[in-house]
Amino acid sequence: MIVGIIGFVSLFLALYLSNIVILGGSVMRKALYENTQLADAAFPMNVFHTPFQDHQFLTLHWHEHFEFILIEQGEATIQIGEQSYEGRAGDLFAINSGELHAVYHPKNGFTLFAVVFHPSLIGLKTSDFIDLRWRNRIDLGQEHGKLIHQALLGLIEEFQRKKSGYEQAIVAFAQLLFTWCRRWYKTKDESDNQLLGVQRKATRFKELIAYVEQHYTDKITVTQAASFVHLSPYHFCKAFKKMTGITFVHFVNLYRIHEAERLLLNTSLSVSEIADRIGCGSINGFSKLFKQIKGFSPKHARSLKIHPLDNAPRD
Repeated sequence: MIVGIIGFVSLFLALYLSNIVILGGSVMRKALYENTQLADAAFPMNVFHTPFQDHQFLTLHWHEHFEFILIEQGEATIQIGEQSYEGRAGDLFAINSGELHAVYHPKNGFTLFAVVFHPSLIGLKTSDFIDLRWRNRIDLGQEHGKLIHQALLGLIEEFQRKKSGYEQAIVAFAQLLFTWCRRWYKTKDESDNQLLGVQRKATRFKELIAYVEQHYTDKITVTQAASFVHLSPYHFCKAFKKMTGITFVHFVNLYRIHEAERLLLNTSLSVSEIADRIGCGSINGFSKLFKQIKGFSPKHARSLKIHPLDNAPRD
């Protein structure tokens, strides 16, 4: 009976999608992944089609929304929670509500589709999903992975075309995505103490990241950061690298260069003034760091007019 239902849904999705231009077509809306702007507060979801330039990155962030990332082309490192994945064209990832994630080292024309929707879109309350965690990588080689992939594409198509009744169709697809991820990709049950420990650890690191964003112009040492999350410097360095995929010093530098790009493109401040604004004491040190991270000089970045990718807002 279950196999029959799955087969029926699979057939329905296949027929539904048979006339859709899935990837790379003009249907998809190209937009930089700036903030996770939801199209309508009363209908909390959005779809993004984001091409990355080499040396662009999406810095570590989180949000209350569920998110699905589908890689259209190229490769990049996808950091989700404590796991780092080498993502390639065709890969699909599911990101839990509140889960830290980032995109590093894009190459070969890396482009992704991101679908985000707030749990309230499908009638969920916080208590329904606060302790829910599913595995991040969707296995497209399995039948259930193919169903999730097809449902995601159907949701994207409905959102882009906005034909009569599209809201109801999107909610239906979102419910399928949530149900199937919960059924087939739910992580092994953890004890209450284990789950509480993980949540507390994540909360402390989120607070530290928020602190860095507010005080990135100051000198923040590893010792200070370790004290912030109540760990020794040694254990902090190991925990931060495991949680984010990068070192704390590199995270601070990434954020500073991210803000420097914004100032280069949106103000007439000189390179020297920007170096001072972001907390780099020396223009030579700033230029060297900028080129190390971006692959070109600050002056060249200003001439390219390539805007940095913004993070999603914190909830």
